Amino acid sequence: ELHWKSKRVDKPKVVAICDVSRSVSQAARFLLLFLYSLNEVLAEVRAFAFSDRLAEVTGTLDEETAEAAIVQVLDRIGYRPTDYGRMLQDFDEGYLDLVDRHTTVIILGDGRSNDTDPRPDLLQAIYRRARRVIWLNPEPRAFWGIGDSEMPRYLPYCHLAKVTNTVKHLERVIDDLLIAAARGA
Repeated sequence: ELHWKSKRVDKPKVVAICDVSRSVSQAARFLLLFLYSLNEVLAEVRAFAFSDRLAEVTGTLDEETAEAAIVQVLDRIGYRPTDYGRMLQDFDEGYLDLVDRHTTVIILGDGRSNDTDPRPDLLQAIYRRARRVIWLNPEPRAFWGIGDSEMPRYLPYCHLAKVTNTVKHLERVIDDLLIAAARGA
């Protein structure tokens, strides 16, 4: 009597959170284009954007062209003062159950809190649940921790934090995610 042993393959999930506030106004379209591209190449992506409050934008990215999606997200959510603590609280209260040991959480933003409570404790909760937390910051590393930048408080809860402000940087990140997805990592 034969018994086949099957190996269970874990499908990676991605939760992407994109800052579209005033502090990243020069990079907001670029970050949203990355979010749109990520949604196109990976099977299971839940996408969010925020300035002062978090909003899910997965449906907009699925249903619209890149340009139309970017315009809609920026019109609805963009260019307001940043509140990372509020965003993390919104995520904790409404979406934390999306994060498990199969989930890669990607945060796209500069980590500038606009002098609000940055709530690194809530990022720590995400870090403890997720497979990986990746922070992609459009600012040079030399600016992290200057002024209202809370990156030094967030870094302990990131598996990886990178300066990402060119198309080449974004291509490398997408390639790494696709390789990890193919390996089931």
